Amino acid sequence: MKNKNVRGIIALAVVTALSFGVIMGSKALAKDMGTGASNTAEEQVKEEIDTKGAEGIEKAVKTENGYMVTAKVKGYGGDIVMNVSFDAEKKKVTKVEVTEQKETEGLGAKVADAEFLSQFEGVEAPVFLPGMSLEKEEKVSDEELLKELKDGTYEAKADAPDNNGFTDVVTVTVKDGKIAEVNWEAVGADGSTKSVLSENGEYVMTEDGLTWKEQAEALAKAVVENQSLSFLNLDEQGKTDAVSGVSISIGGFTALAEKCLKEAAGITQTLELKDGTYEAKAEAADNNGFIDQVTMTVADGKITEVNWEAVGEDGNKKSVLSENGEYVMTEDGLTWKEQAEALASALIENQSLDFLQVNEQGKTDAVSGVSISVGGFISLAEKCMNEAAGVEEKEEVPANGTQVDAVSGATISSTAVVTGINTAFEFLQAVK
Repeated sequence: MKNKNVRGIIALAVVTALSFGVIMGSKALAKDMGTGASNTAEEQVKEEIDTKGAEGIEKAVKTENGYMVTAKVKGYGGDIVMNVSFDAEKKKVTKVEVTEQKETEGLGAKVADAEFLSQFEGVEAPVFLPGMSLEKEEKVSDEELLKELKDGTYEAKADAPDNNGFTDVVTVTVKDGKIAEVNWEAVGADGSTKSVLSENGEYVMTEDGLTWKEQAEALAKAVVENQSLSFLNLDEQGKTDAVSGVSISIGGFTALAEKCLKEAAGITQTLELKDGTYEAKAEAADNNGFIDQVTMTVADGKITEVNWEAVGEDGNKKSVLSENGEYVMTEDGLTWKEQAEALASALIENQSLDFLQVNEQGKTDAVSGVSISVGGFISLAEKCMNEAAGVEEKEEVPANGTQVDAVSGATISSTAVVTGINTAFEFLQAVK
C-alpha cells in the first residue's frame, strides 16, 4: 500500500512537471511568433504623416527607427497592399510586408513570401527588375490629345483579364476630326461578352440599376457628348459620379480609350524600319537550358520574315527536337516548332507586337494554337525592331537604386510590388 502511494505521488509530480513545461513552452513559442508577425506594428509610431492627395498611398508614419508607408498597387489578380519600411534617411528599405493580395496561388502569390520579400531588406531605393525602366510615361494633356484627331477606327485591349476573367476592349471611331462612336466590351476566355451576358441575366451586378451593357453604353455616349475624357474624375476605386447610373469601375475603360485617342492624334510612335536582317539573343538560358534567339528580316520597310529558335548547350535546337518527338510539350496540339512558326506568321501579318497581349505566365490567346510562353520571343523581337528603326536602347540601370529578382513566371505581380515600393519611396522624398 505504501509503495502504491509513493508511485502515485511520483507519477503526479512527473505529470505536473510535464504540464508546466508544456505551458511555459507554449507561452514562449507564442511570444516568439507574435513578435515575428507583428514586428512592424509594434514599432513605436512617433508621428502620423499626411497622405492626402498622394496616389497609391494609404498611410504613412514616422517611427522610432525611420518611416513606414502603406502602399496599394494594381497586381495581376487585384490590389496588392504592402507596408514598406525605410531607414531614418529615407534611402534604404528596411522591410517589406504584403498585407493583402489576390494573386495566383503558387505563382504570383509568392510575392508575399519571405523568400521574395527578404531581398529588399537593407537595399537602396528605388528598386527595379532586370530590363525595367524607372522612367514614367509623360502625361499628355486632354487638350493636346484631342487637338487634331485623324479619322479612322482605333482599338485598344487590356494586357490581362480582370478578376472575373474578362479582358477589356475599347474601340473609338473618329469622323471629321471628332469622336463619333465609342464602344467598351469585356471578353471572357471562352469568347463570351459582358454585354450579352448582362442582358441575358447571366452577369448580374445588382438587383436594381442599369446592367453592365447599359452602363457601358451610357459611359460611351457621355464621352462622345463631351468629346473628352477629362470630365470623368475617378475616385480610388476607379469609379465616377460624372455619368448618371454608372456605378462600375471604369479605370480600365479610360486607360484604353486614352490609348485609342493617342493613336488617333498621332502621339503613338510608329517605327520606320530599315531594310536588313537583325538578330537578338537572350542573355541567359531558360529553365530547360535553351537560349532563345530571334532573327528578323525587313524588306521595303516591312517585316517579311521572322524566325524564333531556342538552342541548347549541346547545340540542339527546339525546332528539330520537337519535330523528332524529342521535345514534347503535349500529346495533342501543335509542336514547339509549329507554334513558333505560327507566332512568327502572326507578327508578319500584324507588322506589330501590339496584338500580343500576354498574361502573367507570359502566354497569349492572340494566336490560335499557340500555348507556349511567348515573353522571351516578344522581348527579342522588340529588340530587332528597335535596331531596324535605329532606336538606341536606353540604359535601363539607373544611376542609383538596386536591381532585384522577380518571382519566376510572375512578372506582373513582381512588378506590382516593385512599383509599390518605389511609390512609397517617392512619397517619402516629398515629405519635409
